[in-house]
Amino acid sequence: MSYKSLIGKEEDRDVLKSEDDSADKYGIIGLSKRHLFFRKFFKTYYIAYEDLNAVFRRVYMVSGRKGSIPAESLVLVSYGTEVANIGVSGTKSAKEILEKIKEKAPHIDTMYKGESEAK
Repeated sequence: MSYKSLIGKEEDRDVLKSEDDSADKYGIIGLSKRHLFFRKFFKTYYIAYEDLNAVFRRVYMVSGRKGSIPAESLVLVSYGTEVANIGVSGTKSAKEILEKIKEKAPHIDTMYKGESEAK
């Protein structure tokens, strides 16, 4: 598998593979101790949590044959720049991923209050 850094800081492939293999998986997204991974085509992209400032949900409408349906993605922000827009499969998945990111890297602004805090 090919690993590609989102911001240019390449790391050791064997270390990345080990982390990716042990990461918590949410569809195409993996959350390890130090990195967020996601797959796109035949590559796995990664970014260290220390390089992320914010991660947020983007909700938009997609037109289809039977009308519009809502779709969601997670947007990764590093040093004030959007570095990735990752499609996710539903609201529950996006919220769960944001909560896990907040657990693993509390410094990242997820712009999401957990279910218990939202009320």
